[in-house]
Amino acid sequence: MTLSTKLEVPDGHSLHHVVCPHDCPDTCSMLVTRDDRSGRAVKVQGDPTHPLTRGYLCNKVNHYLDFVYNENRVLYPHKRIGPRGPGAKFERISWDEALDTITGNFKQIIETDGSEAIQPFSYSGTMGMIGFWGMDNRFWNKMEAARLEQSICVHAAYAANVHTYGSANGADLAIASEEAEVIILWGFNPVSTGVHAMPFIREAKARGCKIIAIDPRETRTTWIADWHVQPRPGTDGALALGMMKVIVDYGLHDQDFLEQKTRGWQELLEQRLPDYPLERVSNITGIAVADIEKLALLYASTKRSYIRAGHGVNRHQNSGQMARAILILPCITGAWRERCGGAGFGRVEESFEQFFTEEFHRADLGDRASKRIVNMVQMGRALADNIGVDDEQLDPPIKCLFVYNADPANCVPNTNNMRKGLMRDDLFTVVHDTFWTDSTDYADIVLPADTQLERTDFHVSYGYYNYGMNLPVIEPLGESVSNSELFRRLAHTMDYVESSDNAFTQTDEEIIRDVLIDGDRVPLLEGITYDDMKTNGWAVGKFDSPRRNYMQLGWPTKDGKIQIYSDELKEQGQDPLPIYIPEMEGQADPKRADYPLQVLSSASHYFIGNSFQAVERLQAMQSRPSIEISPAEASQRGIEDGDLCRLYNDRGETYGYALIIDSVLPGMVSTQKQIKGSNTPGGVNVNALNTEVLTDFGMAPTFYSVLAEIEKASDEVARQARLREWGGKDGYLRTWRSHNPDNDLSDPDILALAEAEYPGIFE
Repeated sequence: MTLSTKLEVPDGHSLHHVVCPHDCPDTCSMLVTRDDRSGRAVKVQGDPTHPLTRGYLCNKVNHYLDFVYNENRVLYPHKRIGPRGPGAKFERISWDEALDTITGNFKQIIETDGSEAIQPFSYSGTMGMIGFWGMDNRFWNKMEAARLEQSICVHAAYAANVHTYGSANGADLAIASEEAEVIILWGFNPVSTGVHAMPFIREAKARGCKIIAIDPRETRTTWIADWHVQPRPGTDGALALGMMKVIVDYGLHDQDFLEQKTRGWQELLEQRLPDYPLERVSNITGIAVADIEKLALLYASTKRSYIRAGHGVNRHQNSGQMARAILILPCITGAWRERCGGAGFGRVEESFEQFFTEEFHRADLGDRASKRIVNMVQMGRALADNIGVDDEQLDPPIKCLFVYNADPANCVPNTNNMRKGLMRDDLFTVVHDTFWTDSTDYADIVLPADTQLERTDFHVSYGYYNYGMNLPVIEPLGESVSNSELFRRLAHTMDYVESSDNAFTQTDEEIIRDVLIDGDRVPLLEGITYDDMKTNGWAVGKFDSPRRNYMQLGWPTKDGKIQIYSDELKEQGQDPLPIYIPEMEGQADPKRADYPLQVLSSASHYFIGNSFQAVERLQAMQSRPSIEISPAEASQRGIEDGDLCRLYNDRGETYGYALIIDSVLPGMVSTQKQIKGSNTPGGVNVNALNTEVLTDFGMAPTFYSVLAEIEKASDEVARQARLREWGGKDGYLRTWRSHNPDNDLSDPDILALAEAEYPGIFE
């Protein structure tokens, strides 16, 4: 798709719209310059016409050409030729051999064990709706394969919102920044995880809006806020309920809004809030009484208040109720009356609605709805221990794991259990990926996946009311294929095509056209056409559609009211009102006697999960895994800044380098999530410490409900880590010689150090 704008490009080049496909709320519009003579992309930049991107890209995507043209890409199908696991070896095969091998295994497993023994595993390696959810679900529906509960990220907050507001969402930061007088960033660090929020935050701040950051950690975002409120991890629900009580006690609540627009407000005010006096909330959260009161009164001082909560709040065992408490705060003040008001964790519930349909997934192709479902959060125990939902034994066991858009060897909780399961000799594993990853080490067949410059897709922002359409800019490198093309090929080899109408013959463009033709069913897509998307590359959803006037029409719930009291949660055995319950392996768990530190594994500033870890420049910026720790905790353990440390509990261990930071709360440490195990001393990342326990509701992971202890690593582990960082003895020698260009080996101190570390290194 060539841009019809006045942006100048060199002769023989063309400019193209591309949507950033990565797991980020921004969903930016990129401009890619292609050298039409070579067919190679030569420049990537932000689209200046896009209202969110505004002409710049994040630090990660600025290096997108290093991502596309990367020596670590998988460019051809391969099969493993030796033992599985770290260091596995592969040889190149043809696509025909790969497809025949895979479908031959499919057919044998279906014949002997049934289709439920085939388990897909995928998530957000690409956020394009066609590649994320489209042709793959059609294929698995036709096969009647086992289902996957894709709940590893935002599901606790998603469920909390659905049980409270239905599918409705409020303003985004772009809208709130125009009028809000108070913006609370609750567990949200957009500088690292959605940087295009920052101009809106700065603009709001410049016109006098107060910016409050609530986060247990000091982050790049808290530096910009007017005030950083720092609760103990997992106590945010108590803070929200304490704020409600202060607001009600001062008579600042909107009684009319509560009576007219909500259900269960009496029970909340009369039965629940009395349990959260300031002193108790202070004891739970660690925040001073005066600061809790100040925060509540500041929030209640205006209806033009907006809360943008982050995904870290989803990763505690009590996250469902914690999210509910945060989401209900604007009901107390009546902030929903304002266009800019409300609270939310993103836009998934409403913006993705057009892609939740049975027509899109072609549920009619088979009876897959009756097949068993395995939660991806618990895939380790499903593979290693043969345990499924509600602790029942899986019958039959999983015999094939088909991985795409994901790196399960690193991303799931209890990493060691997952890797143990992947080592099973009777498990046939396929991985479709753009890069060689830790998960490909366990695969029988590895298939080459494309990049965003090589595919067609349609994108929905989960942070803003924006849409984007992507068309290919370059030819696929090597023999790489998109997810859609992969499942078309598999469908053809499985002889599914003729019996499935046009399910597997539709092109991606035709699927997008169908979605947009039916788009008026969803107010946000009103008036957005395929041709407009093709010309502009993006569109803004109709936030102000009269069909979205929830204040006038009612919320999309059973009675049109906000469900402060949720019957659905009561039926699940949950408290129907928001409540604070201390989390497992949290601040109040007796297990702290042995493992006194709660571990937060937040997003890296330089990576998005496994994505971009193959980009050398970004790896250099990240440098190495680190562990943030307070001076008091470090001193108590004899740890100094920069020491390699062992972080461990009774489930596993990982390693990182100590960063002693004054602002880190006592009783906690923080590290980066999903650093590749193969890039970590010890070979596994922090997920080795996690359980596979799910959140109170929403079936989400409990990555932050984990207690551990830390100690300085042994000298031998530290020595091996240095050797690994330098690339072995040869790397050490190259490093030494780079500082000694004349190869002068006469310095006795250098010789002694080198020989002591690596005997015989200069022989």
